[in-house]
Amino acid sequence: MLPDYYPYIRDTVTITEQLNTFCTRPSIGPVFLIGRIVKHEVGCNLRVTANRVIIVADVYDGTNGMIDASATSAGGPGGTVTVMCRRSINARVNACGGQGAAGAAGEAGSAGTASYHRDGYWETVTDPVTMETRDVWHPEEDIPGADPTNGSPGGPGGPGGSGGSITFTSIKDDTPPDLLAAGGAGGPGGPGGAAAQGPFSEGSIEGEPGPSGPDGAEGQVNVATLEEADYLAALRPLLNSTGRPYANYWAPYRIAMGEHFHRLYDSGVMDSAEYARHVGDSGVPDRAKYGPLAANEFERALELQPNNADAIRLQRQLVGFVPEPGAARVGGGTNALGLPRDLDVVPNFDGYVKAFTSFLTPVLLFLHDGVDKILSANEVGRLSEIAGQLSLEAVKARENAEDSLGIAKTELEQADSGVAYAQSELDQATAAISRAIVEAQQQPDSPEDDILSTVIEVGSAVLGVAAAIPSGGASLVALAPSLMTLADSVLDAAGPYARDLLRGDAQDLQKIRDAYNAVGQDPSAVISGGQTIVNFATVAQRLGEMTRNQNAPHMALIKRGTDLAHELLLARNRAVLARQHLDAATARLARAHDVVAQADALQHNQALNAEAIKQAGLAAIYTAQARGDVLLSLAFRAKRSVEIYTLKDEDANFPLDAGRICPDLATDYYEKEIDDVRLMQELNSSWGKILSLADMQNDYVEYFDRPLDKDWMRRSFTAPEPQVAELQSLHRFTFEIDPGADLPNGHFEAKIRSIRLALVGASHPEGEISCEVHHDGKYLQLRPDKTVTTQLLLPKVSTCNAKTTPLLPDEFGDASPLDAPKSLAFWGRGLGGSWQVTIPQQQFDGGLDLSGLTRIQVWIGYQFLRG
Repeated sequence: MLPDYYPYIRDTVTITEQLNTFCTRPSIGPVFLIGRIVKHEVGCNLRVTANRVIIVADVYDGTNGMIDASATSAGGPGGTVTVMCRRSINARVNACGGQGAAGAAGEAGSAGTASYHRDGYWETVTDPVTMETRDVWHPEEDIPGADPTNGSPGGPGGPGGSGGSITFTSIKDDTPPDLLAAGGAGGPGGPGGAAAQGPFSEGSIEGEPGPSGPDGAEGQVNVATLEEADYLAALRPLLNSTGRPYANYWAPYRIAMGEHFHRLYDSGVMDSAEYARHVGDSGVPDRAKYGPLAANEFERALELQPNNADAIRLQRQLVGFVPEPGAARVGGGTNALGLPRDLDVVPNFDGYVKAFTSFLTPVLLFLHDGVDKILSANEVGRLSEIAGQLSLEAVKARENAEDSLGIAKTELEQADSGVAYAQSELDQATAAISRAIVEAQQQPDSPEDDILSTVIEVGSAVLGVAAAIPSGGASLVALAPSLMTLADSVLDAAGPYARDLLRGDAQDLQKIRDAYNAVGQDPSAVISGGQTIVNFATVAQRLGEMTRNQNAPHMALIKRGTDLAHELLLARNRAVLARQHLDAATARLARAHDVVAQADALQHNQALNAEAIKQAGLAAIYTAQARGDVLLSLAFRAKRSVEIYTLKDEDANFPLDAGRICPDLATDYYEKEIDDVRLMQELNSSWGKILSLADMQNDYVEYFDRPLDKDWMRRSFTAPEPQVAELQSLHRFTFEIDPGADLPNGHFEAKIRSIRLALVGASHPEGEISCEVHHDGKYLQLRPDKTVTTQLLLPKVSTCNAKTTPLLPDEFGDASPLDAPKSLAFWGRGLGGSWQVTIPQQQFDGGLDLSGLTRIQVWIGYQFLRG
């Protein structure tokens, strides 16, 4: 039930006549209007009467109206208004006292009388004591007439009312605020009485007007323009000035709005009215603006509650964080579910959609049927029965959350293992680079000295980069993961070739600015002095330009070292993101426990009133939302399946805010500003966004209507190619596939389907060898416009059996249909990139002998779009 006294908190507070009623109702304290934006409905002034009004906002916009705290009665005092905002626009406040009452009018003058003659006469008079009578003579006389009187002076005017009090605090004012708190003018004196009228009034004059009343005392106008730190120091004391901790009311509200904006930032499904509700622009929706709004809400919440764990978690999910002073920013870039936007999944779209559809139907049935029954409940027993059903659904939501938490824990374990694996691979590569440098340094003088010196210089720089990763001297730009920041000290130690290789350009810098501006962050926090931007894609291109026949093996080794350094940075960031996902899953489970507790409490509630029904309806909504996050997690995986497979951005078809309503609307319902019908309309509209997934499915289906075909990439390595010697000595070898150079003309968007191996000349008692085939995680595809798309996904490994005799065409048949993922870990991903084949030690323990190896065959089946 609503308390008698509470603050009016919204994201956007719009001053309407309805809100004026709220502000002028009897109150035991000042009225607080608190919001990110406080503005006026067109032509509607905020009326301030007996209640002091305190406005606290990020932005106060007085364009459409003013704050009218002027006196409401003659000679009355002005009201009391406090405005505290970061920014004001066209602010106008009038707290002037009322003009004094007019003085009373003077009395009108009276007319005179005429003179006259009276004849003499006798009068008989009786003595009252003796009762004797006698006659008395009255002689004649002339009686003069009376003069007329003048009108009397008017009464004095009443005193003017004293001016009110205005306190206006801001950081920035678009226009100087117009603030008035003058005392009211004294009332005019009453008019003098009118002159006598009629016969015998000649000479009568009007009375003098009364004196004006004294003017009211001037009010107080206190204006302060503060710096950020001073503003924050004054904010909480004002919010808590009544003894009630309204800072602790506003902080959770801002967190809820931050989550809402985060979902809108992630969701491309939004109508103009929804956009206008929050951003104030009725034009074409632009979801990009919601990123800074979400970040702003989390930051503002932390100003109110610096240790709020939810705000810290959500802020880190969105923008990342600095783990310790001086360290690089890590993490961030996840969606509102805590999942990375570039989440790697098996592109099994049909499987995810099937799971989504089977889960969606019971959730929607529960929501609509359950809420309708709750709102129409007419007896306690019926409401208790419905609450029991609600409790069962809440338990299911909790179980879903527990399952999600278990998945998140597994993902974190895998991510930590990925870091260890990436570090071990990089360590092996740097050791090989060190050996290559020593080998190059020991070469006798020759015309190829310049080529060898390039190997030494560039190889040493790559070693420096690898060595700088643990200390943070080389750090991934988390929101632009193709880039790295490198301490200038590392670059200063390198030679000119290496500096040219590693140095980024203005486009790389702009990419970082765009990434961090998108979530309202200052890019200078990432691009600090003493750092160089490194673009790994550019480095790979430059290494290719430096490669000559004489240094090709060494440059290939250096390129692999560079790729593995990038992969280690990516793996470390994935581990941070996995921990953030775990934190998000933990928070969802905690909320699910709260929903279960609310449902249980409702089940035991024996009251049947509007409040009980309202609480049950809200609990049903929150339960559906809790289960809805499981739905949306499945939908997001379906989205990523389509994006990985078709290379098409599906943001516009992914409604991450489906099933959610703006906290302002939920609060309007709780505070009885909207009714049940409006609430259900909003919910139906929100859940209806789920239908946009059909467009995503259409995109997936239409992809297979294109001219798709299949072929094999056949690679063969023979001595003296380094791969043969590398496999014999190190039990592994690497190779690159360039989709632009290594595929036939017209083979676009080549995707992996199957792999076949042969180690010709090797021997094993079983006649075949189990090998592990790795892809480094940068999956490249050539597009029809001749550009190359690189998807940064997880490194993948699949176990493949290698023959010891040459491969023969079609001896195993076709591996899989074009539109169905199988067990191959790389299925549906770009063919291009860096590959490695490793033979596990168990194979050697089982009798593998590579001494007779003469040829390595790697055949990769792929699907392509025919140009």
